[in-house]
Amino acid sequence: MEEKEIVDRDELAIVSMSTILHAGNARDFIFQAANKAAEGQFDEANQLMKQANDELIEAHHAQTSTIQKEAEGIEIPYSSLFGHAQDHVMTVKTEYNLVKEIIKLYKRLEEK
Repeated sequence: MEEKEIVDRDELAIVSMSTILHAGNARDFIFQAANKAAEGQFDEANQLMKQANDELIEAHHAQTSTIQKEAEGIEIPYSSLFGHAQDHVMTVKTEYNLVKEIIKLYKRLEEK
């Protein structure tokens, strides 16, 4: 009988914490960018948004690698921490998109 491969719970916890860490870093950059845009410092705001996007990409990679394992037939044990990590990434990605639009609005106000 073939034994099914299973992701180790400790490995899943490490991936979850890495995902949360990168998403949290992204959130910090996003709100710094919003503050810079409010002060009319758009170059700095854009740089901070780029840093936020880089962190979101890292968070997404950590999350996606685990999901890909499941697609390959590797069993992923239930983890509320992993669920929280996925929710955290999704929330920060939404904040990223909203702040991008807010920065555009600040630019339009500055141009008037």
